[in-house]
Amino acid sequence: MVDKLIARLNTISPLSEALSERIKSIAKISSHRKGDIILAEGQVCSKACLIVKGLVRFYYINEGKDITSRLMAEGDIISSWLSYYTQKPSNEFIAAIEDTELVCMEYSSIQKLFAELPESNIIGRKETEHAYYLSELRTQMLRKHTAEEKYKYFLDNHPQLMTRVPLKHIASYLGMNEETLSRVRSRYHRRK
Repeated sequence: MVDKLIARLNTISPLSEALSERIKSIAKISSHRKGDIILAEGQVCSKACLIVKGLVRFYYINEGKDITSRLMAEGDIISSWLSYYTQKPSNEFIAAIEDTELVCMEYSSIQKLFAELPESNIIGRKETEHAYYLSELRTQMLRKHTAEEKYKYFLDNHPQLMTRVPLKHIASYLGMNEETLSRVRSRYHRRK
């Protein structure tokens, strides 16, 4: 499974043999059952992980409501980024929607990599840029689009998740309630 992490990182920037070997020595496999909390609000996020198999949901509680902020699947690199970068308690939960296999590296090990193998900084920077890009896309989608446009955005960008994620989590991710999403889906598919 660690080879999948190496392959994924190679898509960001080619890894030297030294960096590949170092990553293999520090990466750890983590298995989670459907429904497991991978990170709880209030815990410090000390890992960045590749999802090898499965699906996770990031969410937070606001005024008693469960709000889905991210849905991530195979091939995605995940962390509670604000907590990870500041090493302060997380304001969100990460939960497994399906049985999930992760390959993870500890924050302290990654920081050593950055110091000892400078080429690793390119990967860190590019992955940070990608996480920021995804966050901005979602923010703009929530601010600027109608319910139907949000649904189309989800279909276009995450078609594989439509059958894997409960409707209530998709609705929350899109910033609407489940009933609104049901109406939007119905109208959208009647026109197709």
